[in-house]
Amino acid sequence: MKLLLTGITGLVGAAFVTETLRSRKDVDITAICRSGRGESAEERVKKAIIEQCEFDGDVTFADEVLSHITVVDGNILDLPVDEIVAKGPYDEMFHCAADVNLGKDPKGIVFQTNMQGTQNMLDLAKKLQVKALHYVGTAYVAGKCEGLVKEDDLKAEDFNNSYERSKFEAEKLVRASGIPFTIYRPGIIVGRLSDGRIRKPLAFYRIMEFLGVVKKHHCSRCGIPANGILPNEVRLQSPLSDRIYFTPIDYVQKAISRLFCQPVANRGFHLTGESPVSTVMIAEALSCILKMPGLCVTRAQLEENADEKLIRKMIGDLMPYFETRITFDSSSVREVLGAEILDWKMDVDFLKRMAFAYYKECSPELVME
Repeated sequence: MKLLLTGITGLVGAAFVTETLRSRKDVDITAICRSGRGESAEERVKKAIIEQCEFDGDVTFADEVLSHITVVDGNILDLPVDEIVAKGPYDEMFHCAADVNLGKDPKGIVFQTNMQGTQNMLDLAKKLQVKALHYVGTAYVAGKCEGLVKEDDLKAEDFNNSYERSKFEAEKLVRASGIPFTIYRPGIIVGRLSDGRIRKPLAFYRIMEFLGVVKKHHCSRCGIPANGILPNEVRLQSPLSDRIYFTPIDYVQKAISRLFCQPVANRGFHLTGESPVSTVMIAEALSCILKMPGLCVTRAQLEENADEKLIRKMIGDLMPYFETRITFDSSSVREVLGAEILDWKMDVDFLKRMAFAYYKECSPELVME
């Protein structure tokens, strides 16, 4: 099979590629990747694959993976169509590239990347006459919906940010394209189940990063070590929820790779799992790992102090995900892949592993013994 792929350097893209090539030797990939930050497209792909194989526990596998990959330097908003065509023909397309910025989008960059980028890939798919399109969206095309959302529902009328709206509109384009498709909708991707580690922290990790900064700042002012106990009260004001769908990266990796091998049948799949966590569980885990017994999430509309105002300013765009009332259905995943793939559970112990793993790698002074 010849596969045209975008997003290979991203969290999901690299994980999908290594897992798929581990079990299938018949797949050759042409990866569209842009150069940047002083690195060529090929250098960026090589770096991402080596990092992913190292993360998977088998860095020696990187050479074999790279032997199946041809790189085209390009951007989904400005595709080098002639070069891509020349490296064909292609059997299928896997579109994973996206701008995952959850903040404000005053210049429309997120919307353009995700919406126009998808339209460009669909136009290219038709030109190339691919037999199937695999598209990585997000479960949060559900926007501000409440209650049960099924895997082929696309019914949101309001959204928390430009990212959600752009992925909603892009998925509509995919469904209306006339190209046979499979749509993958991950939840909030976090570290793997075994040890909580993640190759490329995104989204929720910004909250952990900023709380770590707050902890170090207060400890410095109080003259205590960064890994000491900080009694100061730190409140995150938000309605409480028990429907926060943290999804381990190893589950997403395994599920997408297995679904990719199934016949394409114009279906969507929620890669969210069935054990969402709560705001209370998250606060408990973070307060334990950071040794901040005063850290809490409260729904009371209290007057914020200076620190709390700063926290809201810095991570306020993520707070809607602490308030969600959505239940994501996984019936299609269960039907196609079997119940055993959903046989995992998020709990406070996992959240602690995840937080500890993140701080150990990014701010070890916070958790060193």
